[in-house]
Amino acid sequence: MNKVFLVLTGKTASGKDTVMAKILSQYPQFKRIITTTSRPLREGEIDKIDYHFISDETFRQKIANEEFLEYVEYGGNLYGTEKAQIAQALEYSIIWRIDPSRAGQVEQFIVSSFTPTFANQILNELLVIYLIVDDDTILKRLRMRGLPDSEINLRLNEDKLYWDRYKDVYEFVVENVPGKLDQTVFQICQIINTHLN
Repeated sequence: MNKVFLVLTGKTASGKDTVMAKILSQYPQFKRIITTTSRPLREGEIDKIDYHFISDETFRQKIANEEFLEYVEYGGNLYGTEKAQIAQALEYSIIWRIDPSRAGQVEQFIVSSFTPTFANQILNELLVIYLIVDDDTILKRLRMRGLPDSEINLRLNEDKLYWDRYKDVYEFVVENVPGKLDQTVFQICQIINTHLN
């Protein structure tokens, strides 16, 4: 059976985590890419389940050792994807839920991080799905999170910026209609199954 390297991305507040959880329940053989972070563990979080939590010093040492496929600094903390996580793609189907700004550069990250042979094997399995939700729903969800209008406008503008820049990289665009999560997951499962067979 073929394997899939599924990159799940989408607009802010489009339900990426919820959809990912549903996909993982449908495909228990899939492995999830777990982001590494230097930020402290929050209440209710579990190390190696929610994130790989490491110290800032250890994170920076890993950067120096070129262990990351990609990393960013956000809110004073570092977040990144370790190459070892991506290397699993040769053994298992994997799902990687990432921000659209990073999803748009996945191919470049892989090509610049691995040997040509290894990179080509991974890219042959690559499947990028972008989730969309209508703007009214996004506004409602972001306001429910208590975000100020300035932050909401920033996120919406970033969505548009990354969509315009990387829309050709997103192979499939799936609308996550509010109240119809099962329909969204069914659509994505059909796409996955086409690539697995």
